[in-house]
Amino acid sequence: MKILVTGASGFAGSHLIEALKSAGQSDIYGTAYGNSSYLATLIPEDHIIKVNLTDAEATFTLIEKVQPDQIYHLAAFAFVGESFDRAAELMQNNIALQLNMLEAVRKSAPKARLLVIGSAEEYGLSTKETEKINEEHPFRPVNPYAVSKIAQDLLGYSYQVSYGLQVLRVRPFNHIGERQTPDFAIPAFAKQIVEIERGKSSSLKVGNLDGVRDFTDVKDMVRAYMTIMEKGTVGEVYNIGTGIGVKMKDVVDKLVALSTAKIQIEVDQTRMRPLDIPSIVADASKIMALGWKPEIVLDETLKRVVEYWRVQK
Repeated sequence: MKILVTGASGFAGSHLIEALKSAGQSDIYGTAYGNSSYLATLIPEDHIIKVNLTDAEATFTLIEKVQPDQIYHLAAFAFVGESFDRAAELMQNNIALQLNMLEAVRKSAPKARLLVIGSAEEYGLSTKETEKINEEHPFRPVNPYAVSKIAQDLLGYSYQVSYGLQVLRVRPFNHIGERQTPDFAIPAFAKQIVEIERGKSSSLKVGNLDGVRDFTDVKDMVRAYMTIMEKGTVGEVYNIGTGIGVKMKDVVDKLVALSTAKIQIEVDQTRMRPLDIPSIVADASKIMALGWKPEIVLDETLKRVVEYWRVQK
């Protein structure tokens, strides 16, 4: 069986390839857009394809050449915090790389199972802050990134119902782990803590810590992707999360407790977004009915993230 992972050199993509290999899969192809040095340690060089998926012709050539049985379409432009400053670029690119993939699959590999990656950001402001969010919750996006993910999500739906493509959709909630860039909150905090330990900084700069989030270890997240690819129903959409809400301040406290350095916390106004979602916690009962459940607790993940940054130069 041929498996194609787009965005394979990225955070979740590299973890997914590790998980696929552990599950015994060997014929894995990955697309890379940027540095692929770590990816080259996981799959053969001739299975790494450098391609710009916003290019329709290049995307068609990719699918025609590989002829995959399964496609994990993880490639996306993901900068939530900057999405207002780069809204046009974000919208154009995320819509293009989704549309191009769907068209290429329709024309060249219509029997392939295609996993479309949405985001919990699509839900935005909850109608009730205390409720867990299921797949029927209305979209109330608060930033351009979320709008671009809704477009990707619904393009997948439209191609499934219109052309009968084997599309499955997921809406992952926050996921964290090694190799995530410091554009995201948890690795940004961990990196700063290590810089304080090394004497390169004196304070931990944070944004709004009042929000409540649902954190899943990336290793559990990619396992969920694999579960849905194997057992999910075509046309359906699945939330992925733990169902446990954690206040951001508590996460910062846990990270600080992992260090022996004296850490002063400083609120940095430049890290504030125009609007932050107060609470977003998954009702993941639908995927759990397929047999998946999270296995790695938050404290263990945070410890690994800090250790990862300690070995970075």
